[in-house]
Amino acid sequence: MATDIIVDAGVNQIRVGLVENQKLVELYIDDENRHKTVGNIYRGVIKRILPGLEAAFVDIGHKKNAYLDLRKLQQNLNNSTLNIKQGEHITVQVEKEAMGMKGPKVTSNINITGKYMVLIPRENSIGISRKIEDNTERERLKAIFEQHKIENCGIIIRTDSVGKSEEELIKELNFLKLRWAEIEKKETYILAPSLLYGEISLPLKACRDLLTSQIRKYIVNDRDIYEDVIKFIGAISPHLKDKIQYKEESNLFQHLMIESQIEKALNRHVWLKSGGMIIIDTTEAMTVIDVNTAKYVGKKDMEKTILKTNIEASIEIAKQLRLRNIGGIIIIDYIDMKDKADKNAVINVLEQELKNDRVKASVLGITNLGLVEMTRKKTGPSLTSLLFNKCPLCEGKGMTHSLKYIGDKIQKEIDFIFTQTIYSRITIEANQQVIKWFSSKDTSYKSLTEKKYGKKLEFIENNNLTNEKYNIIKEK
Repeated sequence: MATDIIVDAGVNQIRVGLVENQKLVELYIDDENRHKTVGNIYRGVIKRILPGLEAAFVDIGHKKNAYLDLRKLQQNLNNSTLNIKQGEHITVQVEKEAMGMKGPKVTSNINITGKYMVLIPRENSIGISRKIEDNTERERLKAIFEQHKIENCGIIIRTDSVGKSEEELIKELNFLKLRWAEIEKKETYILAPSLLYGEISLPLKACRDLLTSQIRKYIVNDRDIYEDVIKFIGAISPHLKDKIQYKEESNLFQHLMIESQIEKALNRHVWLKSGGMIIIDTTEAMTVIDVNTAKYVGKKDMEKTILKTNIEASIEIAKQLRLRNIGGIIIIDYIDMKDKADKNAVINVLEQELKNDRVKASVLGITNLGLVEMTRKKTGPSLTSLLFNKCPLCEGKGMTHSLKYIGDKIQKEIDFIFTQTIYSRITIEANQQVIKWFSSKDTSYKSLTEKKYGKKLEFIENNNLTNEKYNIIKEK
């Protein structure tokens, strides 16, 4: 499989795409006007403690205070008494960006990520990624880190460490140790709230987390970023240096036909090769995915048609979750299957395809209603939330009120004003469609209303207004 990392740097935005066989599978976006904080470590001030929620709000220097789960903090103390007070200083790390009305979510479990390992200060355990399945390699890696263990620091060994020499691994371990020592030193004198450590830039993060010996090329279209990446990779993985390429192309995504793939990834409907379709809808609580046969009708056996569509949908769903970075609770409504073996086959395909995803996902099973429940870890904003705003007309509902609803509402307001107030003249300012609805009645609504109440009613057309926006001007 030919896999490339493409870094497209624009005037105000940097985009990183992971491309497998010319197909975009992961997309990361960093806007200059969107302040990224995940991974940052702050010295904060506890502003408010909520015992009922077992939570605290911490000022880390942002507009909104950060949310800290005190239950996790209690676990870190190994059942010791949790004794924190308002106004105290605390070191925290952002694990989730601020979204909407909510501030960022922080944790006191600090970790510093490297290419081959994650350093966990104030811990003592050594963990190994589950994706490293070779027992001999697991034992080798564990032995290396037990021999070079840092006091009061835990380690999680990442998959990229497989096959790496002891020298390479210890070099990075010492680098992370030095970085933590600098943070600890800052803790003693810096004024809170303040930033102690900032996560590296998106191109460098892609280099650290995505660039491996299996990657064919890392292509970037910005000379300064190219120089930074060369310097960075030279320090952590010099053997990968030859994979970094500079390409002088102002719109690299357009040139490599990635732009059109992003447009497709924003569609609610996703067509399958067979003619079937999946429909993806996201709400505040969860993401719901519906599968249907659409244009695909099969040849003879209906059950085989359904099974083929559901299997094809499972492959596509795993791809879409990864590309769109959809996290949280996910419900999949497959086409109904009678055979238990068919249901198992579909679930097995879904689980197998999800293994290609670096983000942890779990299939929980099928409900009594035949819906598949699964979760995928939230690792940041979804592609939709990054590239879409709520519709100002429907405010994100996906629907607007009908003309009849709006007309009836205006009528009720007119009736109230003419019967319950002193006003004798009303002017309705609305767009053409709303005014047309009133004039489309068999008998003139205007003349009937004026006759009924003995008062004056006028309409003014203003096509700058939407259907749901209108003005009622009252005169005595």
